[in-house]
Amino acid sequence: MPSARCRSVAAIALTSAALAAAGCGGRSAGNSRAHDAAAHPRPRHILRAPSAMLSVARPQPNGIMWALAGQRDRGLYQIDAQTGAKRGSISVSGGARSVAESSTGVLGLAIGTKRSGALELLDGSTTDVIKTVPLPAPAKDVAIGSDGTTFYVLTAWARTASVSIVGSQHGTVRGTVPVPADAVSVVPDVQQTLLYVLGRDGEVTGISISSGQPAFSFMVADELSRSIALSPDGKTLYVLKGRYKVDNIAVVNVATETVMRVLPAPSYCKQVAVSAGGHQLYEVAGTGSYGNIQVFVV
Repeated sequence: MPSARCRSVAAIALTSAALAAAGCGGRSAGNSRAHDAAAHPRPRHILRAPSAMLSVARPQPNGIMWALAGQRDRGLYQIDAQTGAKRGSISVSGGARSVAESSTGVLGLAIGTKRSGALELLDGSTTDVIKTVPLPAPAKDVAIGSDGTTFYVLTAWARTASVSIVGSQHGTVRGTVPVPADAVSVVPDVQQTLLYVLGRDGEVTGISISSGQPAFSFMVADELSRSIALSPDGKTLYVLKGRYKVDNIAVVNVATETVMRVLPAPSYCKQVAVSAGGHQLYEVAGTGSYGNIQVFVV
């Protein structure tokens, strides 16, 4: 585990400067077009999705992903991850904020109201509620561990936050880990011994699950940040950041804590997620009038 430290990452500025500089100088038209395509990757697919998109669960082997969307009236939607076709939907609590799915098809729906929080477990096949697990504070985000059976739920009040660790089979709370009060998104490492916690200000903190103590921290960007995801091999973090109308995703090398490159993100992007194979990045975007999921190859 890395030693305790905190340092600012300047690679974003360097990357932006390099991209700008690359637009100058003598190149053939063909080379220029090839360079621009590489420097400014475009989504391979743009999937239609319900308006007011909030969150998606990682696509399952059958090619279906669950999406959470809606403003006052919220629903879970089954979406074909290749075509964007809607396969079905159910209404859920207006306090639903995030969704994840276990390898056995159990949906974990993070619910946060002004006064309480819970993780609602649903059968992904029947959509029946299996159990509602009370949590110590309103839930903001939920992620699934690499074991495919453990949910990590971020909950928070105004001045405190923690992550509840919940088993998907019986809904048993296995532990609680304190995290910074400004946490907006969390993801466990591959070994499920460490939590990567993203702060609203762009700082990533690594916290030991066993001791609850911070192990390290580093700045990804000094700007509003909203979502974090980890590649299946545990080597790369993806951090969604920006000011809604100008969003991008920092690709961070976990070992060196440096930003390797910056990927584009659509306006009003809400979440970033990685495919099970690690080769596709799902960027969830939407407002009250539209929604889509943009799929990038990484």
